[in-house]
Amino acid sequence: MTIFSAVSTAVTGRWRMIALILAAVLLVGLLTGYAAWRGYHAGYERADAERRAEVSGIRADHALALAEAESRARAMLEAETARTYALERQYLDATKTIAAQRRQITNRRIEDASRNVAAVDGRCLFGPDWVRLYNEAIGAGDSDRAVPGAAPGPDAAATAAQTAGAWIPRGGGPLMPAVTPQDILAHIRDYGARCRELEAQLNGLIDWAEGRPTREETWK
Repeated sequence: MTIFSAVSTAVTGRWRMIALILAAVLLVGLLTGYAAWRGYHAGYERADAERRAEVSGIRADHALALAEAESRARAMLEAETARTYALERQYLDATKTIAAQRRQITNRRIEDASRNVAAVDGRCLFGPDWVRLYNEAIGAGDSDRAVPGAAPGPDAAATAAQTAGAWIPRGGGPLMPAVTPQDILAHIRDYGARCRELEAQLNGLIDWAEGRPTREETWK
């Protein structure tokens, strides 16, 4: 019995030692796994926080850029609208001025200027008064300021002196012109007003087109 008890005690002590060692190894493994899990979890949370901060920054930059683009577009639209209205008013003022100047060239003035026209050697000679009124009708005088940006024409007196020898062919008889001077002045009165209105409109469109921003300026 004594020998059996001693052997049993020795065997039991050995298994107990093995069990303790295994328990210690298991505990170390658990602690190591827990530490690794904590490290992974902490790293994941840190990376996720950095990602969220980066996304938030990108969204903020995008919102700021969008707001700035909208502000620039709104300012450009307001400026273009105001400029368009200004050009429209300028054009309307020009047409009113042209119409008023046309009304000043009355049929009575045409008749008075036409009295200076003389027929010599089968030619119809137009005097300075007639040429001056002709230039006034087409807006070639220095006093014309109806068309925005238009350069003034030559001096009426100088033009009259240069053009005083103008003539038109006769028809029917030696003193019978194909068209009368009154017809010519009445025609140029209406034709000149129309041409100057078109010129004012064209200048307004050119000013509008030249003032528009380019595509590069729009997207700066």
